Amino acid sequence: MAVFLSIMSVDMNTPLATNLRFFSLAKANSALVLVRPIVAEIMQRHKRLVQIQSEIEEVERRLPGISERDSRIYDQISDDLYDEMNAVLGHVTHNVEELQAIGCIFKDFLVGIVDFPAHFAGRDVYLCWQFGEKEISNWHEMEEGFNGRNAIDTHFQTDSPGAETILA
Repeated sequence: MAVFLSIMSVDMNTPLATNLRFFSLAKANSALVLVRPIVAEIMQRHKRLVQIQSEIEEVERRLPGISERDSRIYDQISDDLYDEMNAVLGHVTHNVEELQAIGCIFKDFLVGIVDFPAHFAGRDVYLCWQFGEKEISNWHEMEEGFNGRNAIDTHFQTDSPGAETILA
């Protein structure tokens, strides 16, 4: 169980310094072609991890007071669940590393939030995308999270290095 909890408590707010790159709005939106399916996989696998955790807890809850024969059966079921959990965790870790290799930062297992480092008004910010959104339309300060999102407007687009004017 500790392995599952460790991936869930990883600090998703700090990108690996070696992979940090900055995106224009256009480049970040272009990267969504790669990012969308990876985030979909992470979210699907996360759901399975939650199910596995529940199944393991159920097996462990039933262990006290069962016969020796049943105990061996439950031990095998538990071993199989832990093996599956470790395999799924390996896939999730690989998926998060894929996002880091692209240069973005995965932030949330439940709703699929991804941040893209960018520059705006002489400071570093995040372009913020949530799974299901057609394109990136929000940004926030690096110290703030999803709740601090601001709409990308003409001012943002003209004051971001390398940004293309999208609004007419």
